[in-house]
Amino acid sequence: MNTSSLSPDVSSDRFIIKYKTGTAERGAASAVQSKLNRLANAFPSKARHMRRMGIGADVVTTERKLTAKEAKAFMRAIASDPNVEFVEPDTEMSTTMVPNDPEYFRQWSLASNLKPATPYPGIRAEGAWDIASGSGAVIAMVDNGVTSHSDLDANILPGYDFTAYNRGGNGSNPGITTETCSVQWHGTHVAGIMAAPANNGLGIAGIASAAKVVPVRVLNGCGKGYTSDIADGIVWAAGGSVPGVPANAHPARIINVSLGGSGFCETTFQNAIDYAVSQGAVVAAAAGNDQASATNFEPANCRNVINVGGSNRYGARWIGSNFGAGVDIAAPADSIWSTYNSGTTAPGAEAYAFMNGTSMATPMVSAVIALAQSAAPSPLSAAEMRTLLSQNAQPFPTGQPDRPLGQGILDANATVVAARSGKIPAAADFKCSEHTAVMQVSCTDLSTARGVPIKSWSWNFGAGAPDFTRTQSVNPTTNYDYPGIYEITLTVTDNTGAISRLTRPFQVLPPAITDISPNIPTTFSANPGDMRYFALDVPAGVKSLTFSLSPGANGETGTLYLRAGTPSLLRPDCGNAWTKGANAICTLSNPAPGTYYGIVSVPNSTVRGASILATYTQ
Repeated sequence: MNTSSLSPDVSSDRFIIKYKTGTAERGAASAVQSKLNRLANAFPSKARHMRRMGIGADVVTTERKLTAKEAKAFMRAIASDPNVEFVEPDTEMSTTMVPNDPEYFRQWSLASNLKPATPYPGIRAEGAWDIASGSGAVIAMVDNGVTSHSDLDANILPGYDFTAYNRGGNGSNPGITTETCSVQWHGTHVAGIMAAPANNGLGIAGIASAAKVVPVRVLNGCGKGYTSDIADGIVWAAGGSVPGVPANAHPARIINVSLGGSGFCETTFQNAIDYAVSQGAVVAAAAGNDQASATNFEPANCRNVINVGGSNRYGARWIGSNFGAGVDIAAPADSIWSTYNSGTTAPGAEAYAFMNGTSMATPMVSAVIALAQSAAPSPLSAAEMRTLLSQNAQPFPTGQPDRPLGQGILDANATVVAARSGKIPAAADFKCSEHTAVMQVSCTDLSTARGVPIKSWSWNFGAGAPDFTRTQSVNPTTNYDYPGIYEITLTVTDNTGAISRLTRPFQVLPPAITDISPNIPTTFSANPGDMRYFALDVPAGVKSLTFSLSPGANGETGTLYLRAGTPSLLRPDCGNAWTKGANAICTLSNPAPGTYYGIVSVPNSTVRGASILATYTQ
């Protein structure tokens, strides 16, 4: 249950529930509503089924907006059903730009500082254009749609509008319909950066000027949209099926996501992205504009995404860009000139405008991917493309930025030259999962080496320990002492010394915990191999704290542990075996105020009717 996107000052009335394969609810949407009806008394508000998503999950809505506390209670009630695979808020996401003539000289971001009298480190596009134009590439723009523009229309394919109250159409942006805000022509700007035709005597030059763009509208005229709509848009963009939506006639192999919001990567997003990558797509997403760690900005913090930060015209970090080890590469985000619209509520005359943000940096990366894929003898995977971009990035001209921003600034020419040569880099990749009973994380090495072999693998689990290095692939396991978000890094080095590094956040969740009260026994049952966790809040001034574990029957065995502050067995404050029907007791003197966890390990026997009791004296 991921509640990281729930903010105390924001109310919620939309949630995403995915039921397990083989359940009645997964088989029919009507069964979902029946389940919601049966659980109504456990909810803070009645709920109704809205629609089914392309990933097989369901969007439900409550009759009223719920506070963060109520939303968590609603999600806990849903999650208590063993048929539920996951439940998450249907979080509202937004564009990642800050609004600011049609002459190429205004596009400093495409220039090369290797040329005389060119001080700004743009992406060095001109050399790449001598090799590729993006012909044959289709880029899906998951955004707020496009408007008609003479310097863009030739490269726009039919799309679709996934926004909650305006489904249908072709992905165009109608402006403000029922919203109350200043209109954004964000998608028009992003599309121009990627694929405005070049050498047509009009306006600007798009980076991949022969590529085509499929507008997938998932944000409204205000630049706001829901996780469920964005996830459906990503699935559809890659050629997947979404209930009630016509098939995409132009599946994309590059997907640009210039949007996001705070929170750890939701399973809804991860499922959609994993599907797109399984279809051969490469997904690039904006790191965000909060001047904060990119670890907490989704969907750029998801697996299988190229996380794009923003640089300024001097080659340093653009002031608003998010940062951190999870950012894969930087691209210009400062005063980017592109296609726009002059309308104030509905589309008006076509225009051009400057905009700032990682929303503008991301389409530069997507467009260079289109150039590289069109030049490569065979397509590169998402991990290989991320590595190709990083290994061919230009260095930051003034040294490393004040905060980490990837391996360097996007270099279109070097990347496309490498792609045309047939280079397929060894690429770091992995996925991790957590054990349900303990805070133990197991990672699977998914790195590939279709060219030069890998000679070493180095893992770092983000908890302060040194790197774990091996000369062969391993699938390591580590134990965490505290729940939280940790940055896990895998670095692979090939036989030539070339490095591929991937850092992604992993959320370590506490196991299921039962809250108990002092002086009140709590009974429980457990199967062999189970762990049971019980939490007690201890006030200040306590002189002695005791947890006592009583068996339900003779012959039952287990161990009681007591730990302050975290439900972890790594460094217990006390441990006592429970054998032959005798109680196991743990006592601490003068405990500091806080939460204490009684942890019961049942290694071999089935336990029925055992009880745990916590007492303290003041």
